[in-house]
Amino acid sequence: MPAVAAARTVGRSRVFKILHLDECPASPMEPGRGEQIKLINSGLGTEKVDVHLNRLVAGGPRGKRHHHTRADNVYIVKRGEGTLTVDGETHVIRENDVVYIPAGMTHSLANLSGSVFEIFEIYAPAGRQFDFVVDE
Repeated sequence: MPAVAAARTVGRSRVFKILHLDECPASPMEPGRGEQIKLINSGLGTEKVDVHLNRLVAGGPRGKRHHHTRADNVYIVKRGEGTLTVDGETHVIRENDVVYIPAGMTHSLANLSGSVFEIFEIYAPAGRQFDFVVDE
């Protein structure tokens, strides 16, 4: 049985699910930026956490400077190298780096390298409590 199909409802609104990255559909991000694979989100009934994988194309455009009013943000770099700017300070992040960005901090991310940059992104809380406030 494919891992993406392993799901069952526990109680009224809780869902147990096992996903396999290679079997999850990808959606395009902003034009020319890459693609996103949504993994855990409000589509499963969760309001507590959102998890997705971003695949940023080589040399693609920088993401918008933004912040999240209530949601903390975690990046886990799976592959490649990216440029992260947080509150005006720029950092290079690489494979196996884990980044924590508290709610309210302005940040943006870019793949200025010559290869694909893959990064897991986690928000908590998610759902109705999540916002994306552009700071540009």
